Amino acid sequence: MIRTPPLIISSKTTRITGPLTANGQIDFLKAVEEWSYPPEFTTDDNGFRILTRLFGNCGEAAGMDEFRRVQKYEKLGLDPKIPPTMTLPREPREIVKDHFKAIGEKPPDDALKNLCNRPWTLDDFPILADWVKECDVPLDAVAETVRKPIFLPPLLQEEESFIAGNPQNLAGLLIPDVSATRTLGRLFQARAMNRIAQGNIDGAIDDKLTQLRLGRQLEPRAFVVQYLTGIAIQGSGYDIGFAVNSKHPPTKEQLLRLLDGIDKLPPRMSLSGLVEFERYFSLSVAQEVMHGRSMYGDSINPTFAMNFFNRRCNWNIVFRRVNELYDAVQESPPRTKYHAILSVKPSPSDQILRKLTPNGRAEILADQLIQQTPAFDRFEDEAKRSACLENIQRLTLAILLYRAENGKLPDGNWTEKIDPYLGKEPEKYFRCPTIAIPDGETTYALVQYDTKIPDDPDMILLVELAAPVPLDKAVVSVTDLRGRKGIGGVHRGGMNVGFRSGAVRYVSDKTKDDEFLPMLGVQR
Repeated sequence: MIRTPPLIISSKTTRITGPLTANGQIDFLKAVEEWSYPPEFTTDDNGFRILTRLFGNCGEAAGMDEFRRVQKYEKLGLDPKIPPTMTLPREPREIVKDHFKAIGEKPPDDALKNLCNRPWTLDDFPILADWVKECDVPLDAVAETVRKPIFLPPLLQEEESFIAGNPQNLAGLLIPDVSATRTLGRLFQARAMNRIAQGNIDGAIDDKLTQLRLGRQLEPRAFVVQYLTGIAIQGSGYDIGFAVNSKHPPTKEQLLRLLDGIDKLPPRMSLSGLVEFERYFSLSVAQEVMHGRSMYGDSINPTFAMNFFNRRCNWNIVFRRVNELYDAVQESPPRTKYHAILSVKPSPSDQILRKLTPNGRAEILADQLIQQTPAFDRFEDEAKRSACLENIQRLTLAILLYRAENGKLPDGNWTEKIDPYLGKEPEKYFRCPTIAIPDGETTYALVQYDTKIPDDPDMILLVELAAPVPLDKAVVSVTDLRGRKGIGGVHRGGMNVGFRSGAVRYVSDKTKDDEFLPMLGVQR
């Protein structure tokens, strides 16, 4: 009941057998670095390295402690003594908020939101004159860094574990400047909206592609926080609608350039890659608890994790159970074994009996660790929703290309008419990856409007249907949309939508009529 079997380092327990620290523990941080850092990580092929050299620490990382700041520079092959040469511009909405705060007034309704979602000029926001004048040089420099082959931040170790010679608990890692990438995305979004208002469609397309590429660059070699940040940045990029200035509509050549740019975005990260990063994360946490150094948040009982049981349980079982979960995630949906592992919840009497043996105590601790693993089904849904958003973006651009050549939107079998603008395999863009769709069918429908309704770039062009229909019948009426009949249902809580402006975005089921109906050209 008290004999504790030693941990056997193997592929079934620790997953990897090295590298090891001086005291014989797995160095999961070094393992992740060896696995994820490509050879060009410390060269100027890594855009993040150039970003750091130009702008130093950004966002939350601006307050980074000196140990991590030096570590960051050294891992990127930079001299920490050389100061940055440029400063990122502030977000326009922060400038506007500060202005109204200084004069004791509240910003006009939607003013802050419109800076990123509607074309704007200095007539609308004269206080942004200096921003418009000064933003181009630093933002163009950022755009160059994003166009590099990789854009990869280093993983930074805590000073405490470094001094003690202990392996880094990946739960305590700092990934520098990830929050700042959200700010970068909003900066490009705001500049794109200003460029559209001025008729600079080419510049707006450049900003849209930069934002999409930035988001896609964050996906590979990523933990969950980077992965979700990358998806969010891409979503904001797809929301840039450039066909909203009637005086400067996009040309056929500009639309083709945007489509080509989307084709050349970096590949998406697979779920298996994300799972492997998070596996190392969980195993490093288990190793920390095993040696009594730290816990995984407050969810593991400190008495259990830090005192008696963690030193007198069969840790081979703990590690094997964690690995079993991550192996089960890799199975194809519905992942029956994965959900069965997550759903194990022993009764109180079982818990008492399990505490009596090293194996039972290991099962209890494994259950607690497993309950803290990420919700991989949700992340897969997010990835599929993002891929669906890209499909609708391509279809929306193809429809706008048809209009640029024919002077009107396609009618009849619109799916067939836009095929020439979708490349060699057009049928794949009509399939949302979230559900199985039979050949010759789609869940994307073109909205049919009464000719009496004036054309408005903010009107919905494409919607998602709740169930697949034949390609030649993929249309929906405004009447059905007003009643929200037959739409949505593919993604949790909402649907992806394409607009006549060229923007695409996720529209929640909870969107109220006073916001939804204007998207159909209907005023309540």
